[in-house]
Amino acid sequence: MNIAIVSLQFEKTSTGGGGVHVEHVADQFLKLGQKVFIIAIHTKKTLLGVKLIDAEVPYSIETRGDLTVIRFLLDEGIEQPYVGTKEEELDRIMRFAQTAIKWIKEHDGEYDIVSLQGHHIIPGYIAKELTGKVKAKTVSYLHALETTYVTKDGAFVGAYEGTKEILGRIRKWESMCKYADIIIGNSPMVNEDFKEIIAESGDDPEKYDSKIKLIVSGCNERFIMTDDEVERKLKTKPEVIKLVTFCRIDPSKGIDYSIKGAKEAARLSTCNKFCLTIAGIPSSDGYIEQLKSEIKDVPENLEVKFRLFSAISPLEEKKSVLDEDHMYILPTLKEPFGMSLIEASARGNMAISADTNGPRYMFDIDSGIDEGWGVVTPRGILARITDDPPENFAQNVGKAIAYAADNWPQSVKRVLAFNDKIRHAWTWESIGQQYLDLFRSIV
Repeated sequence: MNIAIVSLQFEKTSTGGGGVHVEHVADQFLKLGQKVFIIAIHTKKTLLGVKLIDAEVPYSIETRGDLTVIRFLLDEGIEQPYVGTKEEELDRIMRFAQTAIKWIKEHDGEYDIVSLQGHHIIPGYIAKELTGKVKAKTVSYLHALETTYVTKDGAFVGAYEGTKEILGRIRKWESMCKYADIIIGNSPMVNEDFKEIIAESGDDPEKYDSKIKLIVSGCNERFIMTDDEVERKLKTKPEVIKLVTFCRIDPSKGIDYSIKGAKEAARLSTCNKFCLTIAGIPSSDGYIEQLKSEIKDVPENLEVKFRLFSAISPLEEKKSVLDEDHMYILPTLKEPFGMSLIEASARGNMAISADTNGPRYMFDIDSGIDEGWGVVTPRGILARITDDPPENFAQNVGKAIAYAADNWPQSVKRVLAFNDKIRHAWTWESIGQQYLDLFRSIV
């Protein structure tokens, strides 16, 4: 089978979980004997030593066995695909989408599947422009629905200042995913949100039930520690409990709640010492400075450190970060799945998350115990977000951290239970096969 994957993020252009997902899924397709064609974008990192082919939009082609990578040069000198204002970002994505559409139409018949990976324009607009107009079947994968990342008063939860007009445009593109032959959400909550968007567009969501599927993200089997390794790592409560938040360092991730939550935990659990590491790719120097302003008045029993990267970390680098820590904090107010929780638990970290959609599904919230400040489940702890997060959420994160520290043996059992679920449901090997089974059902 010839599989074309359209994605801004691939290898050196990856900025987060979406790029990791694409890279690992492509790798699984190759291992399962398929031919893979990546249609992506050029940034400064990918242009080094590359020979561009002159065209209306210059491009390069790289072949590695059964993998072919086609990258288009849309803007020179950009560090990553999402730089600039929101309007500049959307304009770049639309130009990429139109270029990818033209390429696929010019190569009609060469691909069996066109897998559209990303947000709004790519899985939505491209699906509308290709489905039924080329021989390939289209599959739209929803990593997230950006218009659901809003507060109750309609403000964006993110790294930019949005407007109702921008929100309306993105919402329209998101609704266009319905045109794809198959729509895949990365969590049950994303699929339910998508059905609401279809209904808002004036269509009947029930018409699409048969082609809305669920495939999540995960990690490599070899990345998961054995139970014995986890128990050795967490055998006794350490003198300094090491906390970590390891993700794209962006305002939409709520990193400040990790810092404020750690400060609250240090005040609540005065018999313990804590060290919080904020690790990942920063969205801007300004945001790092904003976060550093939060650590000027930390309690004496807390240290806060930053470990900054310029690219998505390979597995060994992830291990170097996660293996020395004991608790992973995911403070994102809106998280459709939570792949970072899987990777952190796989390396023996107690999982503490905001009580948001994806982690609720992953931890199986219905089996948990409500403690008021959050829910303690058999796989991890969910800190309640509340109606006023800036005022109350950080306190709940702190209480969750303190609870995990004060109930250490039970917290270790939660890591083992979460890892057992990961082995059975959330490995890349399993996810790659799920994709292929679905592709074969429509080709």
